[in-house]
Amino acid sequence: MPSSVPTITYYGLSSFDLTVDDTRFLVDPWVVEPDWVDAELSDFEDVDALFVTHGAYDHLGDTIPIAEASGATVYTEPAVADHLADEGLPESQLDRVIWGNAFETNGVGVRVLETRHLSYFESSDQRLSGIPLGFQFDCPDASLYYVGDTSLFSDLKLFAELNDPDVVFLPIGSAPGDRAPLPPRDAAVAAGWFEESTVVPVHYVPGSDEVDEFRAEVAARSDEAAPTITELAVGDRLEL
Repeated sequence: MPSSVPTITYYGLSSFDLTVDDTRFLVDPWVVEPDWVDAELSDFEDVDALFVTHGAYDHLGDTIPIAEASGATVYTEPAVADHLADEGLPESQLDRVIWGNAFETNGVGVRVLETRHLSYFESSDQRLSGIPLGFQFDCPDASLYYVGDTSLFSDLKLFAELNDPDVVFLPIGSAPGDRAPLPPRDAAVAAGWFEESTVVPVHYVPGSDEVDEFRAEVAARSDEAAPTITELAVGDRLEL
C-alpha cells in the first residue's frame, strides 16, 4: 500500500505533531497549559515518540504526563533526559541524542542538528544546562527541518544545502515574557537560505505582530532569493 502523506498539526508557538501512516511524533509538547490551544492530555495517548529540543518551559511543556500516558520514547538532549529520569520517567523511555546523530525510528529518518541557544532550566533544587537541538525528519516522500530555538549563524545555510528540506519550521519571534532568540530581521536572513523550501514561521505568541514583521523583513530583501512563507493558525494542518 502507498504511504499516506506526512501531515503536521500545529498547536501554537513551537508545538506540533507529525503523522506518517500510523506513526505520530509530538515535538516540543507545550500543548495543555496555553490558552490558545484547546487540547487535553488524553488527545496524545497514541503518540509514538516525543522530540524535545531543550529544557525551556515552552518546549519541555507536557512531556512527562504525555510520555507516562502514551509510553512514548522521548528523544532529547542529555541534561533534559537526566531531569526526566529524576522525575520518574523510566530510562527505557529515554533516548539521549546530540548534534550530528542520525538514526531511524518508526520508518522516519531523524537528524539531530546544532542550534545557537541555551538549554537551561530548573530541576529539583538545582539548575541544569545542556545543548539545545534542532531536528530534521526525513519521511519516505518529504522532509521537515525544525530549526529549534536559535540565533543567526551561517551553518543553517549549510544544513539546508546538505539536507534539502521540503518544509522548514523557523523561529521568528518570542515566547510569552521572553526576548526573541531569532528576531524577525535575523529570521528573514535565515529564510533566504531556505529559498527552495516552504518556510513556516513558529515560536511566536498567536496574535502577535511578529509574523507581519517577519514578512516585511523578507519582502525588504526582495532582491534576494526568497522562500514560500506559509503561516499556520493553531489547529491548522499542513501536508508535506
